[in-house]
Amino acid sequence: MASDEKKEVGPWGEEGMPVYEPIPMHEKIAYGSGTMAQDLSVNSIKNLAGPIFNITLGMSPTLVGHALLLMRVWDAFTDPVMGWISDNTKSRWGRRRPYIFVGALLSAIAYALILRVPEGLNPDGNLFYYFLFASLGLYTCVTILQVANNSLGFEMSHDYHERTNIFAYRTVFSQVAKFLIPYLYFFCQMDIFVDTMTGAKYVGAGLGILIFVFAMPTAFFTREGHAEQAEKQEKIPAWWAIKTTLKTRPFQILVGLLFATIFGANFHLALGTYVNIYYVAGGDTKFGAELQGIGGIVGTITAFIAIPLMTMISIRIGKIKALNISLWCIVIGSVLKWFCYTPASPYLQLAVQPFLRIGDMGFWLLITSMKADVCDWDEWKTGFRREGMYGAATGYFQKVTQSVTFALGSGYVLSMIGFNAALGPNQDPGVILWMRILFSGLPFVLGLGGILLLRTYPITEKKAAEISRELDRRHAEVE
Repeated sequence: MASDEKKEVGPWGEEGMPVYEPIPMHEKIAYGSGTMAQDLSVNSIKNLAGPIFNITLGMSPTLVGHALLLMRVWDAFTDPVMGWISDNTKSRWGRRRPYIFVGALLSAIAYALILRVPEGLNPDGNLFYYFLFASLGLYTCVTILQVANNSLGFEMSHDYHERTNIFAYRTVFSQVAKFLIPYLYFFCQMDIFVDTMTGAKYVGAGLGILIFVFAMPTAFFTREGHAEQAEKQEKIPAWWAIKTTLKTRPFQILVGLLFATIFGANFHLALGTYVNIYYVAGGDTKFGAELQGIGGIVGTITAFIAIPLMTMISIRIGKIKALNISLWCIVIGSVLKWFCYTPASPYLQLAVQPFLRIGDMGFWLLITSMKADVCDWDEWKTGFRREGMYGAATGYFQKVTQSVTFALGSGYVLSMIGFNAALGPNQDPGVILWMRILFSGLPFVLGLGGILLLRTYPITEKKAAEISRELDRRHAEVE
């Protein structure tokens, strides 16, 4: 079998970092395409859970919260198992790509089914169980796709800065998904459909097709790194792999950053629809959904401009300093939300989008590249390549945090503050006030916490260079 390892081809770079052959552009594009499939499958149902199952079908927001939370509890079992399976797989097609193909196919089918809700289900009875079990099925399929796709990205290059370039392509496709997702509820309500649920069936089928199509380039046109090492590596005990991963210090810090940033960002997503509909748009669901979609367009345009800028900044000043800039953008945007989401000027909220999207885009671009560096740190400490377990573990913590925030934002918190969809635009003023406080204030506080936590992260560029040189020495001795 030909090696997929990237050999050292040039002089030593800054901070004594070895220089490796860059990944071809077509492989970066192919990998980014699969990320769009992954993001659509993971994030779109969370965005639609409140509007479809609460606002349209009348399910209690508490039950919506239960379902969103339970589907992530299920991931506590499926993600680590999938990571362990992928790390220990030996096949002619590699450790990752077969699972990307199978996961995409199953996710596409599951997504089409989840929005084909049978008529006549009791909103607080059978409808809840339909949503719960359909969600569990969907996220089982998504786990197969997501863990394999994340693991593949971590191992595509050894180069400290080339990893950021790879994930810049990934971020471009991720932003396309973020552009599409806010419009999904609007698409469900288009006049060409008899009603919202008819639209939801077509939206679900269309999303399923997109998930499958965009995952195929990743499955067929990328190369897996560390192929020879994976063939020789002994089978890794599952419990040891989980325990060692959770004890890795840089990984623990990244998980804390994920918690702080995802918690704030998902409260924005979960409550943003409600704030727009019931505060800014005065109860007009179509106008509120339209505002969400327009905001998505502005944010996506900003993100496309910012991706090469943040990549360049990262190369110039390092990942840690660039990530700090991204977190400050989130903090500033969170403050602006209090003033710019207003019924007096509904479109003023568009001024917030550049700050939030630059922060969000920069965070995911850099944090994912840093996860690949953690995989090197782990091999340096343990002698094993375990991208699958780190892909599973980070995916698990991301999804748990996402579900908890959506369960809170789209379910429990709405019930606690007294929101009642049956009242339409006639919500109590206190309910609206608490929506706005949580929508703006919580991401602000968590963003500041993330800035403080980042100061403790140990893998500087200098440390990464030291680790890379040592791993190259070990690999050369084995060969």
